[in-house]
Amino acid sequence: MKRKKRSMKQRNVPGATVALYIVMVVVILGICAVVFVIGFNALNSNESSNSSISRSSGFILPNNEVISSSSSENSFVDSSDENNSSSSDVQSESSSSDQNVWVPVQSSSSSSENTLPMNFSKEFFKNDLFIGDSIFTGLYLYEHIDQENVAARVGYTPYGALNTAFDGRGITALDYAKQRSPKRIFILLGSNALDSSEINALKNSYSNMLTTFKSEFPSAKICCISITPVARKTDYVNVKNSDVKLMNEYIKEQCKALGIDYYDLCSVISDDDGYFLEEYAESDGMHFKSKTYKVLLSALQKKYS
Repeated sequence: MKRKKRSMKQRNVPGATVALYIVMVVVILGICAVVFVIGFNALNSNESSNSSISRSSGFILPNNEVISSSSSENSFVDSSDENNSSSSDVQSESSSSDQNVWVPVQSSSSSSENTLPMNFSKEFFKNDLFIGDSIFTGLYLYEHIDQENVAARVGYTPYGALNTAFDGRGITALDYAKQRSPKRIFILLGSNALDSSEINALKNSYSNMLTTFKSEFPSAKICCISITPVARKTDYVNVKNSDVKLMNEYIKEQCKALGIDYYDLCSVISDDDGYFLEEYAESDGMHFKSKTYKVLLSALQKKYS
């Protein structure tokens, strides 16, 4: 007798099992995604917490309102800081023919972070005075410089330094300088009055300010710091870097004529197109991150040591 062939029927996998496999794959992918996000955020959190402070912590807002800072970074950077090891190779005074004009020379790797020296002592500046606008208020908001060594306010101008009180004490920056008789005076002003249609008025007021301070403080060392540019993404769209460049050239010439020092910070923290480098610029595209003040103060201390 012939055996009947058994029909082979394909076994079907239950639908519940397939659904379970799919859920397991989705869960595994979800766990991988969460681990990646946590790791990525951890890498970025250090830089954001150490080099940046939000505009709600002491910088000028677009409506010119200023909110006080409740926290800051460490105010003193010791000479044993890790950045000190390469400072001699990164920054040195330029060989400009103008004795009073100086620009740090950067290494070829200056586009990367932490290449510029950021070592300074607050104690070094205890007999000095910093005069400026909202940018210089960051000196004491970050606690790099004591507030008593800063005469700065939101919207301050070269005209205001001679004629307008800078805080609740009701005295001008000029009067405050007379009270303190500083060893050195550092000035960073001009951004708030920078407008192509009014640039001649700004030049006149800046020249008058320099002449006045030079006459009133013959024994003090005066240093003008270049107006800094805006970043590619900025809240200050009315400020043109072409005007910044034009005004800085004027300031440099005035300093040369009066025997006042001029520090070209603009070239240090700008890219090849003249924009404020994002690694040094606050989110508004104009104000300084904490590290930018460190770069500035390190350069000033090196120059006047």
